Amino acid sequence: MLIAFLDWQKARPAPSLLFFLTILNHTYMLAIIKNMKNINFIFLAVILLSCAQKEEKTTTMATSTTQEQPQITVEDNLAIKNIIDTHSKSGNFEEREKIWSEDGRWLQAFGRVFRGKDTIKNFEQKLHSNAGFAASNVNVRRDPEIKFLRPDVVVVHQYHEREGQVINGVVTPTRRINTTYIITKENGTWLLRDKVTMDERQRSTN
Repeated sequence: MLIAFLDWQKARPAPSLLFFLTILNHTYMLAIIKNMKNINFIFLAVILLSCAQKEEKTTTMATSTTQEQPQITVEDNLAIKNIIDTHSKSGNFEEREKIWSEDGRWLQAFGRVFRGKDTIKNFEQKLHSNAGFAASNVNVRRDPEIKFLRPDVVVVHQYHEREGQVINGVVTPTRRINTTYIITKENGTWLLRDKVTMDERQRSTN
């Protein structure tokens, strides 16, 4: 039996060069694929690490910014409401003048612009002493809508209706008035910086 096996081995053809080259090529390709997988893994790990560091940095900056900003207090809200109440209800012009910043501006409903707290005070005194204005009254006044743009900057919207105002000898229809205030906190004090007054107009059906 041993002699027969040796005879079979001698009769078996020797492996060709192409066979060895094929084996070598497959081995080489497997090594490349393995290395590519390692490279892709390393590349992915670098990307994830970079994203994590960026997110951590962004979170830290946001937290730092939040901590640096002053917080809105109950006193802030009360001070703002007091400015609106003083401006819309008080007949004491000395008190009304105090709520304005030095460079305050008022664009009133008839298109006139007044700049500076002294100028505004003088016009308000003249307006309230006008017989036609004094004959009118406010019968609707909605609560102010207060919106903080920043802890030290506020926009306030308020609506009211005025009836019975006499202009050029004619009693005007009910005025539906929208007022927008810009109020800022300066050196710890809230002051009225800008005011825009506008009457609503009914659109023409044409």
